[in-house]
Amino acid sequence: MKYKNYKSAIHNFSHSFMSIDYLKSGRLAVNVLINLHKIGKENKATFDFIKKEIKPREAETKESKQLLNDYLNWLPKHFKNQDCDLTKLEKLEVTIWTDFKKAITPFRMNKTKELELYTLTKWKADGREEQTLEISQTELIKEYYLSIGIPEL
Repeated sequence: MKYKNYKSAIHNFSHSFMSIDYLKSGRLAVNVLINLHKIGKENKATFDFIKKEIKPREAETKESKQLLNDYLNWLPKHFKNQDCDLTKLEKLEVTIWTDFKKAITPFRMNKTKELELYTLTKWKADGREEQTLEISQTELIKEYYLSIGIPEL
């Protein structure tokens, strides 16, 4: 186990969590944000993978709990593949957000929105200082799905 591997493992974990793919879960983090937006709440949610909590309360749904659990189930294999000791992970919080007002329609892509997703991951391992990692990612989403959510598996 090498401490330097944690940064890469956490980066890959956070990137997978925020992306619109179904490799680790049939649920999508962006749909949590879409649901918060629909009910007029701030488009921001925090997933605590150590305490197994989701905040705010309005973000905690059957689907978001499944997303959390799917990523928790993948974490041991992911850490093993990255040569990291999961038992030494003390904190892992991923906060994801977006600004739906800043979504744009790309040139010649009618009915599609370009949405910037952001994550701030706070993590701590092996008795060392807490670290933070920020990632942003652009996703193309059919405009229709911004009102109902992207289909999940």
